[in-house]
Amino acid sequence: MPRGGNTNARGYGAPHVAARAAMKRAVDAGTAQCSICGGPISPHEPWDADHTDDRTGYRGPAHRSCNRRTGAIKGNRARGQASAQVKRWRL
Repeated sequence: MPRGGNTNARGYGAPHVAARAAMKRAVDAGTAQCSICGGPISPHEPWDADHTDDRTGYRGPAHRSCNRRTGAIKGNRARGQASAQVKRWRL
């Protein structure tokens, strides 16, 4: 996802705000579980709204560290595959 532009252009418009508000109620009540690791999310710890890979919906709240680690792994894997393709074409 591009980092430039306003929040709406980056995919964080009204639908995201509404989804996050719904998730926040569970986080604030202490009943939320991380959509990635399954562990409890404390009302006092940072969390993200975990979206589907195609960005058409949300899986639920996730620990910020779990969500960003998963994104980094996927991004690094995609960059590695692109790099390997470039190397193959050069041979």
